[in-house]
Amino acid sequence: MTKGTQFAKTMRSNLGISARSRRFRKGVDLHAEILECIRNATYYPGYYTGERAELFQAAFSAQVSYTKHIAGYRADATVVAHINALSPYQFCALIGDMIDAEISNVGEGERFFAEMDRRVYGQAA
Repeated sequence: MTKGTQFAKTMRSNLGISARSRRFRKGVDLHAEILECIRNATYYPGYYTGERAELFQAAFSAQVSYTKHIAGYRADATVVAHINALSPYQFCALIGDMIDAEISNVGEGERFFAEMDRRVYGQAA
């Protein structure tokens, strides 16, 4: 099992996300909750322990890149709309894919989203 797959599995169990979970649960955006868990693990040592902390900290570069390009609307609108339409289950998988792609800075994240843009346009054509 790859590190990204382990991240997705651990994050889903951490927040109780299943394949049928909706993005908003009782008024709370689960995409934002996923990103907050990653920030908490990075900014507050000891917030999570063991393997969970290690996996969540590995996703920090992906979280920063997501915030800059998707939440900041710097990426193509098609990609932004595609990612915003993902279920929380799929969003965990996306962050896991970014971990497996070894995103370590915002520039690599930009290239990841540009490649995603080419795939999304390829599906639409």
